Amino acid sequence: MSEQAKTNLITTLSLFFSGVIFPALFSLIYGKTVAEIIKIAVFSSIYSLFLVFIYSFEYTRKNLDNDNSEHIYRFLIIYSIALGCSLFFPFIDSAGWPFIAIAISLSIFSNAFIGLYSVSGLIMISSMLSNTHTLETFLVYIIASLIGIIILRTVDENENVTISIFLSVFSLFILEIAGFVFDKNEKISAEQFIMPIVNVAINTIFIFWILKFYNENVKNRYKYKYLELNDQEYSQLIKLKERSKEEYFRSIHTAYLTERIATACGCNVYMAKNLAYYHRIKKVFCLSQNDVKKFVVENEFPPEAAHSLIEFFDKNVELENKEACIVFLCDKLVQTLMLIFEKNKNATVNYDEIIDTILDKPSINASLANSDLSRKDYNIIREIMKKETLYYDFLR
Repeated sequence: MSEQAKTNLITTLSLFFSGVIFPALFSLIYGKTVAEIIKIAVFSSIYSLFLVFIYSFEYTRKNLDNDNSEHIYRFLIIYSIALGCSLFFPFIDSAGWPFIAIAISLSIFSNAFIGLYSVSGLIMISSMLSNTHTLETFLVYIIASLIGIIILRTVDENENVTISIFLSVFSLFILEIAGFVFDKNEKISAEQFIMPIVNVAINTIFIFWILKFYNENVKNRYKYKYLELNDQEYSQLIKLKERSKEEYFRSIHTAYLTERIATACGCNVYMAKNLAYYHRIKKVFCLSQNDVKKFVVENEFPPEAAHSLIEFFDKNVELENKEACIVFLCDKLVQTLMLIFEKNKNATVNYDEIIDTILDKPSINASLANSDLSRKDYNIIREIMKKETLYYDFLR
């Protein structure tokens, strides 16, 4: 059994058994009856079984966000912490359960669908273990979690997340007031608002910390290295320009198109641009495959960028990841246009026809047959390429 297969097996078994054993164990601690213990065990078993199924389904289809599929222990660790918290939440007032922060944590270390499903089960477990569980408790937190996941998911990485976090916790506050304060058959007092306010404060702090940790250590871990490598004044790009201006500008134009398309397709834009800038170095500097490996080590390329560049030059390996495929297609278009303009700078070109010819060419489609590009991605690539007709004049 391979190391990756062992990791997958450990993760799936841990997700299932932890979600079954611990809720049943804590139902004993909370003094539940035999019937209640059986009910909790059955609900948590079915929930855990389908959590394993959903996670495996999304993992095998590479639907996990960012590089989560390469680090599946991340989700296991976050889920274990979240499960532990949900088991202890019944000890405190239900109006103080910080499930929005948990929902966002689970979603960013997997994807929105898995995050919502997993937090739903954890809310269910806390509600069933609580002696005062109600339908309102479940609805308050499931709706608040859904809103939090959706709002944070729609935020661009360059936008300030403060407003999004405010909207998420404000929605939680409104839902808590409606579900916990107005639901009580007693005169409303200021004390009833204390726990919802405390919960909002706790969620806000945790969400800020979680997103900061995620951006610095996961999503944008190599951001500044990419900015350095992708700077046109970087030493290796200057050497490329000195060696061959034609190949240098081919890389620059390819990088421009790649950035536009990678952004629209939801790819790793930094890595895609990095590959586009350096995809001609092997030819220009007459490098062997081993030389390319030395090149990425000496220039401290981020691991995923190094792997992508080495794989791009390996003729025995088919292109699979979207970023590499996008660079490949953009380069084909830039190369075609540069050849046309080299012969006649004033040539009248039907860009739409050339783009369709390249994207529909059987040999190109065959080389990308096993890639991660979907039909939707192809449509996006075609659409953006056809929108950039004004830019193509820079290639003349």
